[in-house]
Parts: sequence; C-alpha cells; structure tokens
Amino acid sequence: MKKLTVVALALTAAFQAQAVEVYKNDTSMLDLYGRIYAGHFFGDKKELDASGKPKNEYSDKQGANQFVRFGAKAETQIQSGLKALAQYEVQMYINDSEKTISENSDNLRTRLAFAGVGADWGTVTFGRQKGAPGFLADWTDVSLSDGYGNEALGAKTDTFATNRAGSVLKYSGLFNGFQLDTSYKFDGGDTEETTSKDSDAAYGAAVAYTFPFNLSLGTAYNVGIRDKSGEEDAKLWLISAKFDNKAAYAALSYADGSDFLATGTDHTGWEAALGYNFENGFGLMALWNKQEQDKAGIKKDNVDYYTLGAQYKFNKNLRVIGEYRINNLDSKESGKLNVKDDFQLAARYDF
Repeated sequence: MKKLTVVALALTAAFQAQAVEVYKNDTSMLDLYGRIYAGHFFGDKKELDASGKPKNEYSDKQGANQFVRFGAKAETQIQSGLKALAQYEVQMYINDSEKTISENSDNLRTRLAFAGVGADWGTVTFGRQKGAPGFLADWTDVSLSDGYGNEALGAKTDTFATNRAGSVLKYSGLFNGFQLDTSYKFDGGDTEETTSKDSDAAYGAAVAYTFPFNLSLGTAYNVGIRDKSGEEDAKLWLISAKFDNKAAYAALSYADGSDFLATGTDHTGWEAALGYNFENGFGLMALWNKQEQDKAGIKKDNVDYYTLGAQYKFNKNLRVIGEYRINNLDSKESGKLNVKDDFQLAARYDF
C-alpha cells in the first residue's frame, strides 16, 4: 500500500512539475511521459454533387488534429543482470466535439502495451509493439507536425507488424553500435479466414549499424503470411540511412514491396528527410514521400509530396509548429481527387 501511495502522489506531481522519473528504488523504476497536441489542417474543401460524390479536387487533410497521449515505462530487477520491463501508451483524440468514449469508441487508442525481460544480451518482449522493421521506418518518420510523412514505404501501423501491431514477439539487441531486431506476429483472427487481412501472421528482421561519425545504415525484410489459399505472401524490403549529430539531420529510405499493399500489387517507395535545429530554439525540416504502384503491369504514382516545416521551441516542453505540404499527384494520372496542397498549424507540449 505504501508503494501504491508513493506512485499515486508521483502521478499527481508529474502533471505539475513535468517530472519523468516518478518512482525509483534499488530494484524498480517507473517513468511517465505524455504529449498534448493541438493542431489544425487547412486546405481546399471538397464539394459534393447531387449523388454525394466529390466533384472537385480537394485537400487530403482537413480540420482538427488534436490529441492527448500518455505513457508509462516500468522496470524491476529479477536477479543480477536480468530485469523485467513493460511499457504502455494510449492516445485520446479530441478534435471538434466533446464526445464521450461510449459515443465514439475510436477516440481512445492503445498504441503500445507489452512486457518482457532484458539483460546484456538484449530484450525479449511480447504484446502490442513495433515489429522489427519499425525502427528503420522511424528514421524518415520525423515530420515536425503530426499527420505528415511515413506514407511511401508501406510500413504502417497494424500492417503485418511493420510498425505498431498486436501479438508481436520481438527480440532486440544493441551491441557496440550494431542493432539487431527480429519479430514474429501471431495471427490476429479467431477463426479460419477465407480472406487475407493486414492482421495476419508475419515475421521480420532488421539490422543497423551506427558509425562513430553519426552515420547509420540499416536494412529490414518482412513477410506477411496471407491466410487465403493461393494468395502470395506480402513481402517488404527496406534500406535506410541517416545522419544525426543532434543539430543536422538527414535520412533516406527505400522500400520494395511485393504483394504487400494488396495481392497483385507491387510497389516501390522513397522517403527522405532533411532538417536542422538551431541553438535559439528554431528548427526546420523538409520531407519527401513518393510511392509508385505496379498492378498488372500498370504503373502509377500513389503518393508524391514534399513538406516544408518550421518550429520554435520555447523550452524542452512547449513548441509551436507550421508545416506545408506540396502535393505533386495529378488527379487524372492517379485517379484521385484529394490532390490539393494543405498545411497544418499546431502547438505541442511534451512532459
């Protein structure tokens, strides 16, 4: 009971003093963290015809983009050199109306929920977490605002454990600059399926090495095991590089997917990021995302845009952000109408 009281008091203090480490003794540790994000997308709105279908080109992102994120990390010592660990992270979307969770269950989403053991040889964890390719995809997922980037490679949340997914068993080890991750995702269904889903079983591996001069190189391979008989497995190969010296940042990733986005659809994807953080709190970031799909020999661009972003950090907690997206897709060639530019303004508070 005494420990629970200490934790409860620490939880209250965390919101008042932005503390990170809220409980620690010789064998246990609890860290809390979070983010309050208030953003809004601006662009050209769609116009509907008499049948309710869009009749004009419009911006893909519109309106409120606001959420609160909370997370906790815990560690306890099992024995000398071996520890238990766990992490939980949840995000609640706010947006335009004060709806309760019962009225809109999609407001609340669990991002991470896993537990495992760790030692000098690495960590073994199970639960909802990032699959092996996830840390490489993160290298170009560095948009200053929320909602842009990470759209070309194909590595997405709940997509064959290439990013966050449930029922993932993962090993991760870091040895003198060399990182090795392997993962296996168990099938998320409770019945024998006649169709394939992105929650089907999957396995993957990723390796990366960081040189002493701040350059990192990595590659990953992931296979989604499609349930439906006769369908090809979903395969994704990534190659990534990044340079990060805390001020300048540059990253480039390439993806080659076979039947990954859909059966019979192959794709190639490119993502790039280039940014700089000044000592006075200003920061700049530019992104490039481009994805080409090949279906039955017919190739077309599915994603093609740049973003230009700027931010100002008042301190380590509070920042304001502005980011503009230049959409290069052509509505006739892509078959899409959501091809207009858009931009986002946001305030973000981390604790």
